[in-house]
Amino acid sequence: MLDLLIKKALLPDKKILVDIGIKDGVIVEICQEISQEAKHTVRAEGKLIFPSFANMHTHISMSLLRGLGADLPLMDWLQKVIWVLEGEFVSPEFVKDGALIGIAEAIRSGTTLFMDMYFFEEALAEVAQRAGIRAGLGFGILDFPTKVAKSPKEYLSRARAFIKDYKNSNLLFPVLCPHAVYTCSPDTYKKAYEIALEEDVYIHTHVAETQQEVKACLEKYGKRPVEHLYSLGVLGDKVLMAHVVWTEGEEREMIKATGAKVLHCPESNLKLASGIAPIRDYLKRGIHVCLGTDGPASNDNLDMLEELSLMVKLQKGVNLDAKAMEAKTALRIAAEEGFKAVGIKAGKVEVGYEADLILVDYKKPHFQPLYDPIAQFVYSAKSSDIDTVICKGRVLMEKGELKTLDQEEVLFTAKKWKDKIERFLMDKFLT
Repeated sequence: MLDLLIKKALLPDKKILVDIGIKDGVIVEICQEISQEAKHTVRAEGKLIFPSFANMHTHISMSLLRGLGADLPLMDWLQKVIWVLEGEFVSPEFVKDGALIGIAEAIRSGTTLFMDMYFFEEALAEVAQRAGIRAGLGFGILDFPTKVAKSPKEYLSRARAFIKDYKNSNLLFPVLCPHAVYTCSPDTYKKAYEIALEEDVYIHTHVAETQQEVKACLEKYGKRPVEHLYSLGVLGDKVLMAHVVWTEGEEREMIKATGAKVLHCPESNLKLASGIAPIRDYLKRGIHVCLGTDGPASNDNLDMLEELSLMVKLQKGVNLDAKAMEAKTALRIAAEEGFKAVGIKAGKVEVGYEADLILVDYKKPHFQPLYDPIAQFVYSAKSSDIDTVICKGRVLMEKGELKTLDQEEVLFTAKKWKDKIERFLMDKFLT
């Protein structure tokens, strides 16, 4: 017996109706008619089938800070708003409740894998397990004290213990996250990289996000951020670099040579006025590019469909070339390339691939007439068209209804924190 059977989904590239059989989290059969029985059947008439999204860079619990510090550049946003609020509020409860809101949003918009970077990630893990979603649990590492640790030595010591706690989880995996070249010393980066190699885990870090960062790195180390990390010997094929907006040719060859991955976050980079990453050039050089939203406090949402649509249009516009990126390429970057970057065989609707899938309702006026399902998904669809979400064969949302989380609980939690944070801001402003 199959675990899950999807009936009569429209396959976008071939434009034919298919049944899809899933067993033990893997797609085992795709054909026009499957008669085999299944524990659960999803009726997919009027729906397109696509791979789900891999959001490769976010700080998902920052959903609780969404909308605060709008219209500020990155460093002002961090120093004057975010770090102040985090210093007051960040705790396991904050991370858990923020994750509840963010994960519900991620599922509703078709994401089944997200790579996080924050504090108290064990609290996030609790919600992710309950939701049934994949998560790279990013243990944040800095040189300055926070509620998590007082020194780089303590961060790294706690990181080792964290890795051991989550290394053999089913859908979760630990990741080391030295924050950035402006918050972590060369020694911190080297030690984090040593631990990552010893434990065989990924490194996830911010790199070359702003011109200000590049200038500061040149002044302090005499090298640009990518050059700096390369000179330290901490770039490799298990290094995931978020943003990578400001690079030059030599740096791009360093990225290519080491196999490090670029995690592109176009909406956040635009909102914070950081710039537009040269994604077309990265792809031409053979650099592995993935897509992320960044945190819901700097984006200000976790909508990967919106993100990929913006990505492809930006590359066309900035290069003055309508062929700078195609819809198929954008979809591959948002799905398959993300899963592949962390060694997961998903992101394709093919036999043998893990069943991370979405069903999209195309019976909407803005989707009609349907000529090119892939192009129209990228350029015409809205995340609200996503009807069903499946992660490794488990249905997380069906017919627009969350199956593993309670939406009323999500809304209640958001209201509770809104009241608390607004009281703090009011008191701070009045005093």
